[in-house]
Amino acid sequence: MRSTLLAGPAPDYTDPLGLLSACHRRMLGFCDLLARMQPHLATRGADEEAVDAARRVIHYFDTAAMLHHLDEERDLFPLLTRRPTLVPLIDRLRAEHRELESQWQTLASQLRHILGGAVEAEAFEDAVKLFCGTCREHIDREETKLLPAAQECLESHELRGLGRAMAARRGLGAPQ
Repeated sequence: MRSTLLAGPAPDYTDPLGLLSACHRRMLGFCDLLARMQPHLATRGADEEAVDAARRVIHYFDTAAMLHHLDEERDLFPLLTRRPTLVPLIDRLRAEHRELESQWQTLASQLRHILGGAVEAEAFEDAVKLFCGTCREHIDREETKLLPAAQECLESHELRGLGRAMAARRGLGAPQ
């Protein structure tokens, strides 16, 4: 029997839909970290561990998560809009991206306070609750509706093109 203790290899740009899904799991992991930060801040304040956590969350959402939204909006969504039944879903996901970006700015401001050694507990908790709630709902919609539809309707050459575009956005060479 194969062990399930360790996760298998992460998807790469030859599996762009798997890579988008893996990014969703990382986002949810950071939401879990944000939830764990709340009691930590209440008992230990903006100590070294909290500052490190805040720095990691900021780095991830300011870089990888923004690239993820670009991957979807500039490359994946246009491939799927030729299916008229998906247009309302794509419009909703685009609107949610704008909402998440706005909510992220509020949360990032709270995280920068932590970097400076200050904690605004209630404002931080409110920002985490709003951002992570929206994030979880958005990811659920993409995982249960968007990615299965993309898997069903995209041709292999379109998936290869999506993977190449995602790699290029990050300054990487074309996937094989």
